[in-house]
Amino acid sequence: MAHVFVNMAITLDGKIAGAFGERVSLGTEADRREMDRLRAEADVIVWGGETLRQARCPALVRDQGLTASREERGLPPQPANAVVTSTGQIPGTLSWFDSNETTRLILTHEGAAGASSEAARDRAEVAALGERELAAADIVDFLAGRGFERILLEGGGGVHWLFAEAGLVDALHVTVTPLLAGGAGAPTLLDGSGFQAARFMRLKLEDVRREGEEIFLKYRVEK
Repeated sequence: MAHVFVNMAITLDGKIAGAFGERVSLGTEADRREMDRLRAEADVIVWGGETLRQARCPALVRDQGLTASREERGLPPQPANAVVTSTGQIPGTLSWFDSNETTRLILTHEGAAGASSEAARDRAEVAALGERELAAADIVDFLAGRGFERILLEGGGGVHWLFAEAGLVDALHVTVTPLLAGGAGAPTLLDGSGFQAARFMRLKLEDVRREGEEIFLKYRVEK
């Protein structure tokens, strides 16, 4: 059974990036170690198209001890990378396409499969899931069918919303950083149209720790 979990660093006011579109890294080295640890637990890391356009490069585990541990468990040294896109507008020049360290997947629908294939040029597998829109359940079923049962979501808030609205997020790992970003339009941990109050996601706090000025939280979603 697939397990879907989120990892994200946020500002104290819940933002994952600034209001003006700058590329920014919120967390410290401690947060990056936590990211490495969680990536090493994943079979596949899922990004949205904008996250990929900002990062440009693949999502990799940096710690060689963690990659060696994966290999000892019979896993590839690096988790697969998947990008979810409803437009297919991914620049073909991104270095993400050229890495030989990880399997690459582009998950889209039939309406954007042509643009996705043109960008990929056989450097990534393109899967069209649905005719005109993507559903989280179809993404999970496709990935699980490929043997990717531990699915790590790393942004953005629209991707998190796609899975959360469908009731498919199982856990969240959140790093609270000592920053305030402001901006009514700045992206947050969970974007989308939002829940009515009666449907707010209910969480159970399973772990909390402090390292320096950052707080690391782990929540389980109460189904």
